[in-house]
Amino acid sequence: MKRFLFVAMAVLGLQTVACGGPMEAEDALQPQEGSEVTAMAVCTASCPGGTSVSCSGNHCEAVEGQAVMCDGQWKDCPSPTTVSFFCESTNSAVSCTGFNAYTLQPLNSKVCGGVSCNGVDTYCPAFTDARECF
Repeated sequence: MKRFLFVAMAVLGLQTVACGGPMEAEDALQPQEGSEVTAMAVCTASCPGGTSVSCSGNHCEAVEGQAVMCDGQWKDCPSPTTVSFFCESTNSAVSCTGFNAYTLQPLNSKVCGGVSCNGVDTYCPAFTDARECF
């Protein structure tokens, strides 16, 4: 009879826990026998140029400045990009390399464009004669 009472109390205790009732701190930290415990993790690595990469999975690692790995799959930091713009006024090009790189539209009819990398703009020299951008 004592064994039945113990089993009945254990079942009632598990039902109370399953329904959101009180749980002992020790019980909350211990996985139940026969259960599988998995937890999702999120990893983020800061990358050069002010960017970052992230992933989520059951197992993840971050290598600052390089990459993250989740469940065996690597995700690398972005590589810098090189952009160039041909300057009509000097018959040469301006270029730069950065993580946030793009060409610039004409500034006005005499300054025909340029490049921008990581927030630094470089425009072509302006026409000093009667020519204008086309």
